[in-house]
Amino acid sequence: MRSYDNPAADANEAAEALRGLAHASRTFTDPADSYRVLGSLSTALPSLQQSLDQLAAWHECNADRAAHDDGDHAAGRSDAVVAGEYLRGAAGPVRQAHGALNEAFNLNGRIAWQPSIDAARTAQSGSRSARVAPSSAFGN
Repeated sequence: MRSYDNPAADANEAAEALRGLAHASRTFTDPADSYRVLGSLSTALPSLQQSLDQLAAWHECNADRAAHDDGDHAAGRSDAVVAGEYLRGAAGPVRQAHGALNEAFNLNGRIAWQPSIDAARTAQSGSRSARVAPSSAFGN
């Protein structure tokens, strides 16, 4: 459950939720769920960007406290500053991904999903199952 005050616990929860989504989104039973998933992801990306920017700022503000395990403060400070730069660099593509995701979300919202051709054939033929291939001289 989200803590809103324990970044490590909340990051673990987010990772687990995304892992679950990656597994679950391999197939969609209800095509309308794609719209809901895109909407949720569109809401999530700005939070990821904000977290990356805040982590970057934290590394930059706390660089003077950093040291390597051997006590080398100069190396620790340098690594903290560079880590902050990488984090800011990671936030930019997330911002761009959010824009692209919003476009896909908007386009998806205009789609009226229709049953697949096989599902339509099955519905037309009653309870008979749809064939994968037509009958041939060699049988079904």
